[in-house]
Amino acid sequence: MKSIRRAIKGVAHVHSSRSFDGSYDYSQLRTLFVGAGLHFACMTEHIENLTQADIDAIRQECHHHSDQDFLFIPGIEMDCFTIYFLGLDSVSVDFKDNLSIYNSLRESSGLCVLSHPIKANYSYPDWILRDCDAVEIMNGKHDGTFYFRPQSERLLGTIRRSRPEVVPIVGMDFHSPEQFSRVHMRLIREGELTLEFVLGELKAGRVTFRQGDRSLDQLSAVARGARRARIHAMDLAHAINRRLRHLGVSVPKPVRRAIARVMEGSQ
Repeated sequence: MKSIRRAIKGVAHVHSSRSFDGSYDYSQLRTLFVGAGLHFACMTEHIENLTQADIDAIRQECHHHSDQDFLFIPGIEMDCFTIYFLGLDSVSVDFKDNLSIYNSLRESSGLCVLSHPIKANYSYPDWILRDCDAVEIMNGKHDGTFYFRPQSERLLGTIRRSRPEVVPIVGMDFHSPEQFSRVHMRLIREGELTLEFVLGELKAGRVTFRQGDRSLDQLSAVARGARRARIHAMDLAHAINRRLRHLGVSVPKPVRRAIARVMEGSQ
């Protein structure tokens, strides 16, 4: 088969129905992503409730649904450490405890990524900071899709003072269709659609982050400031809704959504 070099774009942090909270199977995910003009998806199936047989099946599913037009990159997320692994190779996982699971997956993966740092309150154990390869500076589910969350960018900057090789990643955190967004990653160099090439480019930081055809990396200072302000508005809207629930105030879902739309604007 003749190899094809092309401009490659795709997404990271995707869950299928193999995760306890995912709704699409691999065939449905492929149809959705190919229809959106994407070429790869980095999977991050939740380790919770998985067995060795499940992990083997996830790798098989990724292989079965990949070809020269679309690539599934197998991966596992560990919420207990707020990280995920990309590029999972054949692995025999030691399920003794969380650390042994981490070590098993780390030895058999290409990248270790700090996922949605807001969930970790931007604080990770030193041993993870010394071991990670990337930081998810935007997570569609927790950060929205306006721009990179400033606190996550600062976390990346702090790590890079001693480990400049650590790179940024943008994650969709896809579980169901409503979480699909136009934000994606585009590799800078053209190449063949292989796991080795895509992971290598991501690990080297040779990637741009886009919202449709617009490059988020090249926004003006004014545009970046405006988008960061919308992140703050989003956080405030969520805080108001949490406070209302805490007070026992029942706000209909359409009203909550209307409040969010007014405060956040369209993403």
